[in-house]
Amino acid sequence: MRIYRMTPDGAAVFHGFFHTWLLPVQLRHGARLVGRWETEDDRVVAVWEYDDRAAYERIQAAVSQDPDSRRAQEHRKSLPVMFTDQEEIFMNSTL
Repeated sequence: MRIYRMTPDGAAVFHGFFHTWLLPVQLRHGARLVGRWETEDDRVVAVWEYDDRAAYERIQAAVSQDPDSRRAQEHRKSLPVMFTDQEEIFMNSTL
């Protein structure tokens, strides 16, 4: 799960950037997005599903090496600051 604390005007820009630039790369390498939500206190919460920690690490390594990911980070430099804090939490199923 990733939680982002949005700037006052950052959510709309962040959603566009995510859907256009980030999501396609993640999906191409096997990441599975469970859902993405906005909270009432200006956070965006994204829940991703992976088979296990090793699968997450393999997918993230592939994403980081993808040329489209590098292009996305270059494009991000042209955008206003979208969030002020990011937290990543790993959860294990109890089912």
